[in-house]
Amino acid sequence: MDDKKSVGLLTNLVKSVGAGMAIGIGAVIFLSTENKVAGAILFSVGLFLVCSFGLFLFTGKIGYVLSNRNKPNCAVIWFGNLLGSLLISAPVRFARPELHETALKMVGAKLEKNLLAVLFLAFFCGVLMYAAVENFRRHPGEVSGVFGVVMCVTAFILCGFEHSIADMSYCIFAVDSAATAGKSLLFLLVVTVGNSLGALALRGITEFGAQKLREKNK
Repeated sequence: MDDKKSVGLLTNLVKSVGAGMAIGIGAVIFLSTENKVAGAILFSVGLFLVCSFGLFLFTGKIGYVLSNRNKPNCAVIWFGNLLGSLLISAPVRFARPELHETALKMVGAKLEKNLLAVLFLAFFCGVLMYAAVENFRRHPGEVSGVFGVVMCVTAFILCGFEHSIADMSYCIFAVDSAATAGKSLLFLLVVTVGNSLGALALRGITEFGAQKLREKNK
């Protein structure tokens, strides 16, 4: 691997770790907040940090993976997000053991869901995450960009949709055995697929509409 590719890979990994940490902070906020609505709104701090500082979040990048101009290395990003989630969730779990019990109940309910249902819930989360990120890209530095982030994040949480990177943090807080770890990994992989399909679907629909509009205006 040449030096340029090495630097690019390292940059991707560092920015991905940062994004995982940002979403990990959002997860800690949600676990710490008794009011679900308030927790859902405040969780958006995580995605706001990602968008504002140009960090690499899997659910924010996967929608662009088929773009001719933007082909992110999503495998590296996913791994970096997992590492970032671990860097936040593991020490906070040690410092605040009470959050383990809260996460245990939440993750226990998630792991009992039918995997097809999990796929559907993750799909719709992927749609909302692509919408949030694309809206922020189109309105940088504007209130509408931030508003879109807050609304989409709040919506996916209150609807019970599954976000792969947020779930990484919840699972790290909750895992207490090898069996739970195995179930959590399978769950995360299904959520990852659903998030990917949702983001790609909305990207495809919007790009198709934009192309038809351009053809009509020629």
